[in-house]
Amino acid sequence: MSQADASSPFLPLPDGMVIVSIDAETSRVVVHLGCCFSIAHCPLCGQPSERIHGNYVRTVADLPCGGRRIILKLSVRKFVCGTATCLRQIFTERLSELVQSYARMTNRLSEALQTLGFATCGELGERLAPNWECRFQAPRSCGGCARMLVQSHLPYAS
Repeated sequence: MSQADASSPFLPLPDGMVIVSIDAETSRVVVHLGCCFSIAHCPLCGQPSERIHGNYVRTVADLPCGGRRIILKLSVRKFVCGTATCLRQIFTERLSELVQSYARMTNRLSEALQTLGFATCGELGERLAPNWECRFQAPRSCGGCARMLVQSHLPYAS
């Protein structure tokens, strides 16, 4: 697959993200993604930066497809903030349309698991989630699915 193939109907990507390569195995599909924007904005001061400090690969789970787990390998770049007074000298490009900072799963997988949890009152969702190849790592006192429900942001009824 060439870098020109930015997205697919099975893996909708935000603008600026491209599929670099796909490794299909029997139980999972690993999709390597990259960002093609030349600049990123500092999350503190908002200053755009082109100066790349480095990069790393971030691994995130996505919704399963065709009975196989989908693993996204995101090539994420670190940028240098050019503002002398900014407290954050080095920052990582944000991919918030796809995955939140520090999250281990995509926004759509997180939303699907929250929906499953709300529909099944949490406990049943905890038992059904492994069928989606989703395994929670949580303390025994609070299940992962239930924890996601507590952390979800619900609008207050007025």
